[in-house]
Amino acid sequence: MFAACDMFEYHPYENRIDGPTGLTQRNLETLADLNLDCNFKFAFISDTHRDYDDTDDAVAHINARDDIDFVLHGGDMTDFGLTQEFAWMRTSLSALRVPWLSIIGNHDYLGHGEYIYAEVFGPLNYAFTVGHVRFEMLNTVALELDYSTPIPDFGFLEREIRYLDSLNTAHPDSITQTIVVMHSRPFDEQFNNNVNWPFERYLKFLPGMTADAPDAHLRSFCLNGHNHRTEALDIFGDGILFHGICNIHKRQYYIITISANDYAIQTVDF
Repeated sequence: MFAACDMFEYHPYENRIDGPTGLTQRNLETLADLNLDCNFKFAFISDTHRDYDDTDDAVAHINARDDIDFVLHGGDMTDFGLTQEFAWMRTSLSALRVPWLSIIGNHDYLGHGEYIYAEVFGPLNYAFTVGHVRFEMLNTVALELDYSTPIPDFGFLEREIRYLDSLNTAHPDSITQTIVVMHSRPFDEQFNNNVNWPFERYLKFLPGMTADAPDAHLRSFCLNGHNHRTEALDIFGDGILFHGICNIHKRQYYIITISANDYAIQTVDF
């Protein structure tokens, strides 16, 4: 009787995937086709877990606006990393009328979730550019792998820093701002807290993460989920803000407006 129903899975390590895959690359291509300039607006949601109704409401709320260029998801699409959970969330988020991109969360790692996520979406670390802003989409979930894999991936960050430095040397001010998106921020239990301070040092090499003059303000920042709280923290005491958004069940998301040299964050209730 249950075999004809998609409400059950045979095993938590079941990883047969039906439907669209490689969604990160597909959405990156769609986003690139928009040819956005230095002024754009995006939404940030996170920790949708099993809250499908709340996620559908958030999608509908974002779709009802006419000023959102794309959406970022801060991880924890699933509770148990099950294939069907990813499929259900893929269906919900694919109803967005704008491109959307995601990162992996700690719950997404459970079972074979890491491999399912990689197949359905794509790389666990990647970056893209919109206008003069570089988005660094980082996997920061170290605890689920028992610290056996280098997370955060400093090799990835090193390559990004070198690339951006060479780009700005050849074409000054090509990238003036950086937004670093992660699920778990430093000093969380999921983050590898042995490398909190090296991570902060790497952040400061990214464009816009340090003030250019004594009276300049920071143009860049970090986004995170995981904590199920909406908050802005200067966790290193260096002026770099980590803006955390609550889980979707609390029915909030961020709208982030980017201009040439500044940003504004609005918390939206739905």
